[in-house]
Amino acid sequence: MATTLVSVEEYLSTSYPDGDCEYVDGQIVERNLGEIDHGDLQTRILFHLAAHHPHFWSAVAVRVQVRPSRIRVPDVVLVAGPQPAGRIITVPPHLVVEVLSPDDVLS
Repeated sequence: MATTLVSVEEYLSTSYPDGDCEYVDGQIVERNLGEIDHGDLQTRILFHLAAHHPHFWSAVAVRVQVRPSRIRVPDVVLVAGPQPAGRIITVPPHLVVEVLSPDDVLS
């Protein structure tokens, strides 16, 4: 089966109806969307980071460009300083958190 490669620009200009996908070397990779326990833990981590690290900016499910051909969407991200400019994070975050759900697999 042939795989259609997508450009970074096309990926960044596309909205995905079932939640944000990741971009890995020209391919769109679906993320496992969390359920109640997953969302609760994401929220608790975000609130903890925001309360205990006021000089950092934190968010849930923001696109992070880790290489020119790879964009991930971690569950929680912590960046030194104020909210980054632009549409996605392009500098290494201070911390990323991935909350694993029972249906997640290591890839």
